[in-house]
Amino acid sequence: MGGSVMDVVHGALLVTGGSLVAVIGGQSWRRKSSAPVSAGPLWVVRCGSVGWVLMGCSVASLGGYSLAGREEDWPLGPARDAGLVLMLITMAVGVVVQLRRRYAARRDGRDSPGRV
Repeated sequence: MGGSVMDVVHGALLVTGGSLVAVIGGQSWRRKSSAPVSAGPLWVVRCGSVGWVLMGCSVASLGGYSLAGREEDWPLGPARDAGLVLMLITMAVGVVVQLRRRYAARRDGRDSPGRV
């Protein structure tokens, strides 16, 4: 565990932050309303939850390996990348779903304040 204090602080922050991200993903799996992206169908929320958990676990394990002074194992990099891709795709789908709902409501005349 040879290293500077900043290396230890960096590793501890990675473990803490990664654990918190994984907890957010786990909470959003159980309750759709607490998901970071709760717009859209259930599969979007579930894929986003898996992405958050993958990202959190791989970042936390990266911090653990950093604290131990070792290099991370090879599956952690692709797991982190897959988590990031899932998070980005579900956020994009969530934004599209919200925009479609907003424009559909405008078309129906429910959301326009100037109309009688």
